[in-house]
Amino acid sequence: MRMSDDKDLRAAILAALAGRRDQGMRRSDLRREVGSTRGADAQRFRDVFRDLCAEGVLIRQRGGRYVAARSRDLVAGTVQVSGRGFGFVTPAEPGGQDIFIPPQFLNGAISGDRVLVSLCEAEDERGPVGRIERVTERVHRVMVASLVELPAGPAVRPLRRELPPFILLAGRGHAVRPDDIDPGDWVEVCLTPQAGPRDPLQAVILRRLAAADPITADLDAVAVEFGLPEPYTEAEQQAAEGLTPQPVPREDATGLTVVTIDPLDAKDFDDGISLEPGPRPGTVIAGVHIADVAVFVPPGSPVDEGARRRGFTSYLPGRTLPMLPRALSSWQCSLIAGQERLAHSVFLEIDESTGEVLNRRRARTRVRVSQRLTFEGVGEILARRGRGGGEVSREAVRTVLRLGELAERLRSRRAEREAFLDLAVPEVRVLCGETPPRIHALQRVECGPAHALVEEFMLAANTAVAEELLAVPLPAVFRNHAEPRPVDLAAFADWARQTLRTSVPALRDREAVNRFIGGLAQTPLRDAVLAQFLRALPRAGYAAACRGHYGLGKLVYCHFTSPIRRYPDLVVHQQLLAHDLGRGTRSTAECEALGETCSALEEQVDSACYAAVDRLKLRYLRDRQAQSPGEVYEGMVSRCTRDGLTVYLPEVGMYGGIALSRLPAGPYRIDQRSGHLRASRGGKSYKPGDVIYVQCRRADTVRGELTLEPVQGRV
Repeated sequence: MRMSDDKDLRAAILAALAGRRDQGMRRSDLRREVGSTRGADAQRFRDVFRDLCAEGVLIRQRGGRYVAARSRDLVAGTVQVSGRGFGFVTPAEPGGQDIFIPPQFLNGAISGDRVLVSLCEAEDERGPVGRIERVTERVHRVMVASLVELPAGPAVRPLRRELPPFILLAGRGHAVRPDDIDPGDWVEVCLTPQAGPRDPLQAVILRRLAAADPITADLDAVAVEFGLPEPYTEAEQQAAEGLTPQPVPREDATGLTVVTIDPLDAKDFDDGISLEPGPRPGTVIAGVHIADVAVFVPPGSPVDEGARRRGFTSYLPGRTLPMLPRALSSWQCSLIAGQERLAHSVFLEIDESTGEVLNRRRARTRVRVSQRLTFEGVGEILARRGRGGGEVSREAVRTVLRLGELAERLRSRRAEREAFLDLAVPEVRVLCGETPPRIHALQRVECGPAHALVEEFMLAANTAVAEELLAVPLPAVFRNHAEPRPVDLAAFADWARQTLRTSVPALRDREAVNRFIGGLAQTPLRDAVLAQFLRALPRAGYAAACRGHYGLGKLVYCHFTSPIRRYPDLVVHQQLLAHDLGRGTRSTAECEALGETCSALEEQVDSACYAAVDRLKLRYLRDRQAQSPGEVYEGMVSRCTRDGLTVYLPEVGMYGGIALSRLPAGPYRIDQRSGHLRASRGGKSYKPGDVIYVQCRRADTVRGELTLEPVQGRV
């Protein structure tokens, strides 16, 4: 029997062991049972078997026999530890319920660890209760932290807030002496092996990263903690400057009025849009022109390897780490206004009255962008119907206005046919510039008509390319988004019911979700509710199989429109180029492996960006507090717990905490039924949705945490 992929092989191994629940099987017998005895199958078996053992799914018994963890009433999974000391273990095998771990049963486990759990007879309102018996793998064995001095001795505070707040330093084994490092400096440390599960965690210093205070140090620490690659070397940059494109037959599209629409501070331009009359009355041809990166970056080339390792361009405030060398990302491939560039274009014939895409055609082209526009500028053109376009040419203004009208019809049709989720959440950006970087301000960015315009044409092009990939068929990397689990939607509905103090309908489909979200338009807590709903959704990811996109309501979808900054898009371009030229393409198995890698890299880059933004926002708040002591912010209570309040600050787009002991007129108790905090005397209470005025008590730029203080008399 030949296994099609690792997932099938995992299932076959566990199925074989399920038939030998009591006695288990030797490794050699198990290999023969699943038919993986020779060549590539034998190597695949070794890799999968090793992973199952590392995850704790398989356990070695006496006599060299292996059993599945559940065969010994042990459950393998991954633990997440809360700031209040308890944890939850998510089982490795799908379908299992999360297991609640009381603080006394963690046995030295920290967030991210792969563990084996035994179930207890006790029950808890939060789910089945378990005890961690063994840590099978430390995911965060090496971490970035800040050096501190505690009464018990020198210690470190990890950057990741899901890790323990303090870890003591070991007495020996450091690569750099703790005495040679100043308190507050960023360091990279490694956890030492524990003699027993109840022994305290200790770490040794591997290296000093940076001093405590500069913004650059924060960005350096985040980059190391989340594994962001180093910038390209000067030699790599110079090598990229000498690259020449592969010769490909092209159409001359330089006569089209092509506009790019990007943020004001954009450095790379990988997409432009044009509009021209269609072949039939009442139709138009929308051209979505994408930088033809693939002709410069063939698979397996040095630049391709560098892009694959990075996966995505990392946009940290004050620091951009491009996926491609700047010679390509900012010049040769970038669709710069006034410069002739090579493009990979998708031409969409669209019915102007209905927004229906009637036909699609893909072509290699030469284009010349007529005008570089910003979201702000396009927003003004659309709002003022083209009056006062300033430095924008009349032709570009006319093109924007027609694109805006067409985008509205495309969006209306999508809403009717696909019932996509409208989850546009305002972003509070950190405006950071200069060298060394300095924070200028925070900017709240709403997703307006200009963003919607660009989104509609990019979605249409991505969908058209995905349909072609399946029709050929051609192995590729598709963008998938699974449906949320009913249990997660139910948990969100319970939270929303308490927060909004209103009934919440059953969120069984996208139509029900959209009706609920539409009703939040006038709710002060809308941003916080949407952010909480997004947490209930699974992450989107990449795979060789096209499984549909729940959030967009699409059955077929891929990423094509950003090959300068996303490697999955570049893979699609490379596959199409090889197909167009009659050359060999990557296999489905190779695309599946790339999809898994890119999904992991995307999560890593996103986490790094969130961590950097949080820390710079906290620096901004700390500086404002120093300049204007006592400055007051308006916040909204988003959650009440036994420990106090979680408060959302719309002005900065962050959550902060108020400890129970800091609330006036206490003591307080939590009402489990309503989720409110009520004072024992006097009738004072707090509930989700309440407006509360606060000051910044502590901005912790190490852990990325904000502690707030209620303003007396304005609570």
